[in-house]
Amino acid sequence: MKKLPDAEFEIMKAIWHIEQPVTSPALTVILSRDLHDRDWKQQTVMTMLVRLEKKGFLHSEKNGKERGYYAVISESQYMNIEAESLKSRFGANKMSGFVKALYSDGEISDEDISELKNWLNDM
Repeated sequence: MKKLPDAEFEIMKAIWHIEQPVTSPALTVILSRDLHDRDWKQQTVMTMLVRLEKKGFLHSEKNGKERGYYAVISESQYMNIEAESLKSRFGANKMSGFVKALYSDGEISDEDISELKNWLNDM
């Protein structure tokens, strides 16, 4: 499965965090309300929903005049796809170098450090 373009990823993020099924009019309202950096038109959202369904990220069912959309791929499954893409694109052969690059500005919380330590211990 391939990495999503930014706009399709924004749609998936919204779908992952709301009750499903979601209709295109409801999703357009949510995107317009929450993401002010883009002018979300219902026709654009509908087009992207169809694309996401063809790519296997969504499943839809017709319910009366509306079509409801469900996520097929979970957010965590997609994050694994993104991580693999980053690793292969940037040749992150060493995990330490990869983590250093992600947090090169030094902004990592104590909670993040604790989670990383726990994860490493579990490995």
